[in-house]
Amino acid sequence: MDKILFITKEYRIAITRVFGAAILFLILFSHYSWKPNVIVNLTIEFVAFLLVLICTFGRLWALAYISGHKTRDLITQGPYSLVRNPLYLFSLIGAVGVGLASKNVLVCALIIVMFGLYYPFVIRAEEENLREVHGEAFEEYTRKTPMFIPRFSGFHEEPYYSIDARLFRRAFISVIWFPLIFMILLVIDRLHESGIMPILFTVP
Repeated sequence: MDKILFITKEYRIAITRVFGAAILFLILFSHYSWKPNVIVNLTIEFVAFLLVLICTFGRLWALAYISGHKTRDLITQGPYSLVRNPLYLFSLIGAVGVGLASKNVLVCALIIVMFGLYYPFVIRAEEENLREVHGEAFEEYTRKTPMFIPRFSGFHEEPYYSIDARLFRRAFISVIWFPLIFMILLVIDRLHESGIMPILFTVP
């Protein structure tokens, strides 16, 4: 278990990129085998956009609270009073939105499976680090705040909160990927439908 935690902590970005490349290949060169009507198509795209929007603003909200405070301070305000891992929660919401936008059942399933199998280890590795740094304060925080399912009754925030503006500015770059990917998926879908981009195989 310790070895798995070490690998997920040290190679998280590399593993995510490899997985992302596989998903990109499926999106570029495969197509769904079913043909939804216009109403179904628009409904899927609207729900996908809504999830991506929640993800984008949710991640910005969470990143604002850790800008200049990450690891050094134990953050328990704002989104971190609802759930201990709001960044991963909002990322999952956005990833599901991207999966829906692809209109590819296989892509959507792979994204959910990836999160379900891999990210619990990432979260555990990060929480072990926080436990070492903050000790009993973190233990008390875990007793009051759920890991992944928000508890809205525990929400609290200060009227004023100090952040590192430079780090928060960088946060915009990290969250812009979700709406950008959503738009790219819509373009790819139109290119497939028009026959400009080749479809090598179909999926469910």
